[in-house]
Amino acid sequence: MSKIVGYQIGKLDIPLKRPFITSIRTSQNLRGLLCRVELDSGVFGLGESAENVKLTGENRDEMYRFMKDFFDEHLNEEIEDTLLSLQGFTNHVAARYGMEAAILDALAKMDGMEISDELSLSLPTRRLENDTTVSVLDSKQTILETKRILKKGYHHIKYKVVAGKDEVERIIQLENLIPDDVAIRIDPNQSWTYQETLDAIKEFDKSTLQIEFIEQPVKVLMYDAMKKISLKTTIPIIADESIFSLENAKRVITYGYGTAINIKLIKCGGPLEAIEIATFAQRHGVDCLFGCTTEANVALTMAAYLSAGLSNVKYIDLDGLRLYC
Repeated sequence: MSKIVGYQIGKLDIPLKRPFITSIRTSQNLRGLLCRVELDSGVFGLGESAENVKLTGENRDEMYRFMKDFFDEHLNEEIEDTLLSLQGFTNHVAARYGMEAAILDALAKMDGMEISDELSLSLPTRRLENDTTVSVLDSKQTILETKRILKKGYHHIKYKVVAGKDEVERIIQLENLIPDDVAIRIDPNQSWTYQETLDAIKEFDKSTLQIEFIEQPVKVLMYDAMKKISLKTTIPIIADESIFSLENAKRVITYGYGTAINIKLIKCGGPLEAIEIATFAQRHGVDCLFGCTTEANVALTMAAYLSAGLSNVKYIDLDGLRLYC
């Protein structure tokens, strides 16, 4: 058995090339923590935790204190016991997902295995195409950004939107610009009402746009609205901010509060819970989107492994790198 004998926590501060704007927040830079754990065998593991206060309620200083206090308390403990202790927390999800990834990375290296094998994930040959996200912009900027993205060859574009009829018109104006082989994704981040959502769907159905899904259109507690919307359209309605845990996922899937779910490591606290959520969804025939927040390559690499190895992950939204590279 191996033990964690040392750790390092470093701050990530990376300016974005352009502001990332949603109905919930505006970000000018990527802020996070890099976590490195070292085992008594000399191997080390890496993980990354991003700060997204609007999503998780945790700022970076709080995340740092939790990481430091936890590792100080569990140094020289068997690594499997340390991992179990970490899983015993139901809060601190933003801090925990980088910590758990670092521990699992170290375990895989200790066992001489790929992280996918350590997590008992398959590596299918299916192709998953990533998307890229357009912030909440005015009409002219939206057109310019869409043209720039199309030149880069993307076949999936996600648009952040806010409330208001003008927002739907901002997207509809793109139907003569976006080719038929490019699908678009709509993400109001809870900013629409039930009626606004139905009205938007009606307008989208009249257009030639290929709408791949609509993500969390209404507030997270509007479960009945999510169910009614899902039943009134063939466009997949994805539950996002309403799912942080396996228990959340069970509720949404069991009662039909959406037709698909969004899994993010920052929401569920790490790869192990993410796998449980995806496995439960698969048993019930529910597709998954694997998403991210504004993250760098350490966190996105773990998310990519999971996306590739979980067969019911139908969509990926792992574009954090594009925002600053």
